[in-house]
Amino acid sequence: MKKNKFNPGARITIFFVTFAIIFFSLGLWQIERGQAKTVLLDEFDKNSVIEPQEIKQDSKKWERVYVEGTWYGANQILIDNVINGGIAGYKVLTPFRLNETGVLILIDRGWIKRNRNMSDLPNISIKDIKERVSGILESPELGLVLSDELVSREWPKISQTKNIDVISKEYNESIYPLILIADPISRYSLEYIKINPTNMTPVKHYGYSAQWFLMFIVLCGMYVWYGYKKNEK
Repeated sequence: MKKNKFNPGARITIFFVTFAIIFFSLGLWQIERGQAKTVLLDEFDKNSVIEPQEIKQDSKKWERVYVEGTWYGANQILIDNVINGGIAGYKVLTPFRLNETGVLILIDRGWIKRNRNMSDLPNISIKDIKERVSGILESPELGLVLSDELVSREWPKISQTKNIDVISKEYNESIYPLILIADPISRYSLEYIKINPTNMTPVKHYGYSAQWFLMFIVLCGMYVWYGYKKNEK
């Protein structure tokens, strides 16, 4: 019996090399993403338990800080379509003027339930008093939006995104480039939603990596099988 030679052909070889590189690269990329998420979660956990430091101009995302200043309740923004325990509601962003610099920062006071009549907004009024507020800084991405009009026109405004670049355009002055998620101990804190610094856990990334590597192995097996099968007589 004549031994079959391995000869899959040029086209199949080009196809194999192309997709083998793609699958293997995607597997490595998912591993790198998982490792990056692990570092992020570790840093976030460390920041969550340390004493808050006074906010600075160069404070970074996920740092635990405190601010001292005055609430400015006239121009608040409601972040629409925030689900909490299966119930639709809003996140409430309230301006807060810093004592030392006079800069305005938006503080996430927490979640509030939406009324049945959507045109009847919940009561979010506060007094313009001085307070010290601690929390964690965040910089939300634009995310998926379901409306062309991202922010309504009248105050308090309703926004379809929590992205600071979009929201800051509603104010006639510069806004601190990060949002402060207030600890639930503030005088004006609403219902607190636990912060999730990432929308995908490292385990999921490693799971996707395993899938890409499995596809790579299957592709290699099919290539070898076809290379010999093609020349059977």
